[in-house]
Amino acid sequence: MIKKYESVDELKRSIYLWVLPFVSLAVLINSLMNHGNTIDLAINASLFSWFVFSWFLVFYKKGMRFGEYSNLLLISVYHIITVYEVIHSQLARTGVGDLGDFIVWMPLYFMLIFVTVGSKKGLFFSVGIFLVTLSIGLLDVKHLSSESIDSISQFYFANLVYILVLYYAQYLFRAYTEIEIFRKHAYVDSLTAIANRRRIDEWLGERLTAARQEHRLFSIIFFDIDHFKRVNDRYGHKIGDCVLKELSALVSENLEKGDCFGRWGGEEFILFTDSTGNQVWKKAEYLRKLVEQHRFKEAGKLTASFGIAEYRPGDDTDTLLGRADKALYESKHCGRNRVSVN
Repeated sequence: MIKKYESVDELKRSIYLWVLPFVSLAVLINSLMNHGNTIDLAINASLFSWFVFSWFLVFYKKGMRFGEYSNLLLISVYHIITVYEVIHSQLARTGVGDLGDFIVWMPLYFMLIFVTVGSKKGLFFSVGIFLVTLSIGLLDVKHLSSESIDSISQFYFANLVYILVLYYAQYLFRAYTEIEIFRKHAYVDSLTAIANRRRIDEWLGERLTAARQEHRLFSIIFFDIDHFKRVNDRYGHKIGDCVLKELSALVSENLEKGDCFGRWGGEEFILFTDSTGNQVWKKAEYLRKLVEQHRFKEAGKLTASFGIAEYRPGDDTDTLLGRADKALYESKHCGRNRVSVN
């Protein structure tokens, strides 16, 4: 299951905890396979040590901001120096060298840039690094063979693709996130965090369609809090809101698979269930007792009345809801804190 993060910093921390080991591994492999001078080996060893140290900073949440910026700076300098050595010292002089490894690791590097400094700054930083490495290639282009020119051309083209893809991907993810947030809030009651009237209407339409086409029977349970006006009058609307939230949580914790629960409006709630006949009555009675036995934090003991309507062939929205509302009225009329069926 994908973990949900409470903040952007927590997400960034998780990314660093995963990315830094790979970056460290890349430097270590490069050191082990490097048969160059002692200075190169010393640089790689220093970078490896610093990345490992930075990983512990991130893990223990100590100096994370300093660690991420210092890592980005060191990797950028290392990247530029290494590109210079491959192009100037190898391809231009001996014709031997390869930029293939860079193409593999560049997405990780550019992702680190965008994660560290953000979208706009990340774009400018990435383009700046690209221009620096491009200038290195242009300075030695006269000394390069056709094969080498082809190699570095692919390298630069890949750089541009990675930068553009990562830059616009952020906007796509952001747009997707905003759509998801809008969709969530469009169907969620702002007070109780359960389904709102809009979502209930969709549920009812879906259930009626399934009942007509697939003969899937269902029932609805209407219920509300008895004498809720007294709660507001005695304790105030703030406590009344707390009661509604507490009741919503109480019922939500005791739903069965396939049940759909939402706030109809005010102190009225509705539950869609696949249960029918005696089973739906038992479910409503169970919820009634659950409310009756519960002590609300601010308002003490309260009760609720329930009305049940089971789908019948030919029912539409109005007839089904009308019967449920009539059953709820019967419960109220007969003394409240009871279940009635219509």
